[in-house]
Amino acid sequence: MNEIDLRSLTVKQVINKYDLLSNRSRSKSFGQHFLCDASLLRKIAKFGFSEGGHDIIEIGPGPCGLTRAILENFPKDTQVFCIEKDKNLKIVHDNLHDNRVHFIYEDALKLRISSITDKKCIIISNLPYNVGTQLLINWLEYDLPQIHLMVLTFQEEVANRIVSKAGKKEYGRLSIICQLLCKCEKLFNISNGAFCPPPNVTSSVIRLTPFDKNIPNIKKVEKLTAVCFQKRRKTIFSILKGLINQEQLAISLENCAIDKMARPETISPEKFLYLADTLDL
Repeated sequence: MNEIDLRSLTVKQVINKYDLLSNRSRSKSFGQHFLCDASLLRKIAKFGFSEGGHDIIEIGPGPCGLTRAILENFPKDTQVFCIEKDKNLKIVHDNLHDNRVHFIYEDALKLRISSITDKKCIIISNLPYNVGTQLLINWLEYDLPQIHLMVLTFQEEVANRIVSKAGKKEYGRLSIICQLLCKCEKLFNISNGAFCPPPNVTSSVIRLTPFDKNIPNIKKVEKLTAVCFQKRRKTIFSILKGLINQEQLAISLENCAIDKMARPETISPEKFLYLADTLDL
């Protein structure tokens, strides 16, 4: 195969040239749905732009459509680290001739950002559907101090859970943890026809900007919400009364301005944080 610079091809041409969809069982196992619309790829990259000389991390670069959009829209000294689990794509990546891009053929679920770069970074990625939520949870738990910004593509259902407000049906543990740690914005939806192959769902792009503050009790919030959302249709008092002294529980709920009869899905992230601070779980 003659050497060629990927930047001379569209994403669909790259997919066809390297026959990336011939093994559908493999692409399904890696959660591969390649975004092919160049205008949307540029739009995603621009939403991730920030002054300050940050490194960029992309998960699952595939045919490098988003990688190229990042290179086009960020300063010339930006370093881009692309994490790809599918080593069969190396033949594609070898033809992106740009010394700013560094391909790492590892499982992103097993990597910490500190092992990739020691700089503050921006994560811009069309996340594989099958591991997207777990990747986000890992970053929030282990890597948040090193993250400046995240622009991520999820299934619309997951994106709605992340940004949902208390009282909505999508609201739950993921909403609470994400919103306590980050400013969460849903930017726009992407129809399935923009991908190759088209997924069965609509996708959404979200932006998460970590707050410049430390929440030492976030682990207690995680534990509290795990208990509460297992029985989300029960009242907060009935869920917790078997775990905590009832008198102390009633005082804690009152001090946090939480009605004893409130259900977990109606309690704001901030109130869950206050409650976790007061309870001995």
